Amino acid sequence: MQPVIPGETTDRNLKIEALIERVKAGDKEAYAPIIQRFERQMYTYCYYILRNHEETKDAVQEIFIRAYMNLHQYSNQVSFSAWLYKVAYHHLINMKKKQARLLKLIDRCQEQHPVPEISPHQSAVEELLTYLTAEERHILLLKSVEQYRFEEIGEVMGIKPATLRKKYERIRKKLMEKATEKGVLAHGTFAGSNGVR
Repeated sequence: MQPVIPGETTDRNLKIEALIERVKAGDKEAYAPIIQRFERQMYTYCYYILRNHEETKDAVQEIFIRAYMNLHQYSNQVSFSAWLYKVAYHHLINMKKKQARLLKLIDRCQEQHPVPEISPHQSAVEELLTYLTAEERHILLLKSVEQYRFEEIGEVMGIKPATLRKKYERIRKKLMEKATEKGVLAHGTFAGSNGVR
């Protein structure tokens, strides 16, 4: 994580707010720097949920289109970043629902096959993420990777902060149990470098 220079975050937020006002006033070109500022964050967030590069590229593009189309609904009572994550969250939930319906249809048409084992080439963290539901991955990514407060995550996901704290503790416990079970903690791979705190 990059060190934060006092006032830098505020300056960056003010620049984003100014760009948003220009877009709302009809300056379509002002949206490009907004995309550039948040594209990497959105890609990372979407990839850890979707776990497929092509789907992630499409999702990120669709999120920025939806954000542009609904920019009139944004008010600076919450940060633009939190609002954008909310747009992304709802888009990804809808994608997952569509995928689930498709998988049910495929399952009806084919014989059920045993679940394939996790590839030995996957990293310990990726393997542990496979044990989490989509909602759990959202919470973990927003809290641990993006370092949002529970109040901000609550705004994004529409869940009370107290409920999120409990869910986050359960996620931590679940990951620690799986890591211990898999022997990841014994070797220090997970606990030493990326421990969940």
